[in-house]
Amino acid sequence: MVMGSIFPVAYLAAGNRGFPLAISFFFLLLLTLLEYERWRHPGVWQYILNKSRGIFKNRPGMLTGDTCFMLAVLLILVFFRKEIAVAAMFFLVFGDAGSGIIGTRYGRTKIFHGKTVEGLAGGLLFNAVIAVIIFPLLNVPFLLLMAGAVTASLVEILPLPVDDNLSVGLSSALVMLLCSL
Repeated sequence: MVMGSIFPVAYLAAGNRGFPLAISFFFLLLLTLLEYERWRHPGVWQYILNKSRGIFKNRPGMLTGDTCFMLAVLLILVFFRKEIAVAAMFFLVFGDAGSGIIGTRYGRTKIFHGKTVEGLAGGLLFNAVIAVIIFPLLNVPFLLLMAGAVTASLVEILPLPVDDNLSVGLSSALVMLLCSL
């Protein structure tokens, strides 16, 4: 959560997208190089997976969640205005963490493979708390933030073929943009 929060916090602190955009581009470049090496040397990647103890999770043939996350951050920073971008990035980070923490610990009622009602509630709770915290910092209606929070939580649990690290933030930002029109 701390690492993922760097991008929206940097955007709020800098006041413009230049600094967080530069950071996200740098990390996306590094992760793209890692992806290249992963494809080029599968044995080395398997060694990294064995030693990382669950840090990297990916299905064979897919981009890692970290790469999808950085791609989502970069796209959000490029295509959405500050308030929506900041909220969407926070929802991406905290909703994922909340659904994972609560769903893993308390999840009993299955919705989809690996997804539970309790995980959905945890993600929604974390996102709602984040909406309350960032509301005074952003010049947007609270209901707009809640629309983004709910969207992020729902997209998180859906069994989409796209990695949720990419789909959650972009979906949340797009819904908030459409609601603000």
